[in-house]
Amino acid sequence: MQLILFLGTWQFAINFATPSFTVYLVRQLGYDMTVVMSLSIASQVANAITLRNWGAAADRFANKSVLLVAAPLYIMCIAAMIGGSQIADERLRLAWLAGLHLLMGAAVAGVTLATANIALKLSPRGEAASYLAASAVVTALAAGSAPILGGMVADFFAARELELVGRWTNPEGVYTYLSLALSNWDFYFLLSALFGLYALHRLGFVREEGEVGREEIVRHMLRETRGTIHNFSTVTGLKALTAVPSSLVRELRVRRRYSRLQAARSSADAPN
Repeated sequence: MQLILFLGTWQFAINFATPSFTVYLVRQLGYDMTVVMSLSIASQVANAITLRNWGAAADRFANKSVLLVAAPLYIMCIAAMIGGSQIADERLRLAWLAGLHLLMGAAVAGVTLATANIALKLSPRGEAASYLAASAVVTALAAGSAPILGGMVADFFAARELELVGRWTNPEGVYTYLSLALSNWDFYFLLSALFGLYALHRLGFVREEGEVGREEIVRHMLRETRGTIHNFSTVTGLKALTAVPSSLVRELRVRRRYSRLQAARSSADAPN
C-alpha cells in the first residue's frame, strides 16, 4: 500500500508541471520549436546513455536506492526550470536549460526503471495481478488529473506575480543582491517541486531488501557514466554506435540484389 501511495503522489507531482514545459519555452521564454526539439533530443540521449547504468545499479543494490537518487534529482531539475526566466543572458540561459534537460533525461531513466521493477518485486505473492492492476489505476488517475488541475488554475497564475528582492543599505548606497520574480509557469514548477517533496516523503515508508545509502549509488553512477562516456570516445565505442546503421545498409543491399535476381529469373522464364 505504501508503494502505491508513493507512485500515485509521484505521478501527480511530475505531471503537474511537465506538460507545460513546451508552452513555457515557447510563450514565456520566446524560443522556437527548433530549440524545444533540440532540448527534447538531448534529454532522450541522456536517458538512453544512463539507462543501462541505472539497471546495473538496481541489480547490484536495490530499486529504492535508485529512486533515492533519481527522484530527488528530477524534482530539483523541475524547480530549477524557474531559473530560465531569471537569467537575462541568452547563451547562459540556453546552457542552463540544456544542462537541466540532460539531468532530467538521466533522472527519468532511473525513475522509470526503478518504479517498474519495485512494483513487480514488492507485489504480494499470489496477488501480483490485482496489485499491479490497482497500482496502474492509481497512477493513471494521478497522472491524468494533475494536468487537468493545472489547466484549471492557468488563468489564475497568469495574472499573478511574486517578486522577492534583497537589498543591502549602507552609507555608500543601496545594493540589490537578490531579485527573484515568479510569474505564470514558474508557479507550476514550484508547486510541482512541493508535490514531489511529499512524494519523496511517501517513498521513505517503502521498504525493500538490499537498499543502501544515496552516497553509494551516486559513486556507482558517476563511475559507470565516466566509463560509458570514455567508451563512446574511443574507436571501439564509435564502432558500436555505427554497428546498427551498417548492418541495416548491408541488409538493404542484400535485399536489392535478391530482388534484381528474382526479376531477372522471372524475365528469363517468361514466354517469348
